[in-house]
Amino acid sequence: MGECCESKRLKYQKALEYEIFVKEEYWFAKEKIKQADCVFDIWGHVGYFFKRVRLLNTHTKIHYFEPFDELYLEAKEIVWGDIDIILNNFWIAWKSWEGELFFNDEKTMQSSKFVSFLNPKGDIRRVDFVSFSEYVEKQKITSIDVLKMDIEGMEFEVLNSFKDEWSIIHSMIIEIHLLNEELKSRWNLINQKLKDNFSFIEIKPSGYSENIFLVWAYN
Repeated sequence: MGECCESKRLKYQKALEYEIFVKEEYWFAKEKIKQADCVFDIWGHVGYFFKRVRLLNTHTKIHYFEPFDELYLEAKEIVWGDIDIILNNFWIAWKSWEGELFFNDEKTMQSSKFVSFLNPKGDIRRVDFVSFSEYVEKQKITSIDVLKMDIEGMEFEVLNSFKDEWSIIHSMIIEIHLLNEELKSRWNLINQKLKDNFSFIEIKPSGYSENIFLVWAYN
């Protein structure tokens, strides 16, 4: 990676760190996180979210998912032997397979399955995907107190694949990405599924685009 690209990557990662630790982007979930016994961090990037979770809650078990090796290795460096943070070097999806994502060297947090206004360029990477249902079954997980999902447009396919899985999730933080017309058309269906499975749903707009917003759903 060139020096200029590396500098831009660090700049964007510093901005992400600022959003999570200073602006407290996920402030609305703070009390749920403090009481949680199990947290899912899908897509974990370099580990800022799980680091914030650990500062709020010293006992919760955290399941972290990151498909890109260099980001996974950065996150691994801050775990420091914390056996209750389970690091997974793959992405959660609606099925298990080896597929392709576009990796953005500069804005790594916007790497995606899609080329869009958020991720207009990127190198194609082969990464591993594991289905949500397969993972929770293998790990014998019966309850997830907080599930955070930021997977750049693939959230529609993953959420649409849920069946019995809805019953084990008590709250969700989902970043919704309406990156194209097809994804926009799927939002109503997913929104209805959220309403069917959670008592409270809050929509939190993004300061960057009207086509991106956070959903905080909980019981």
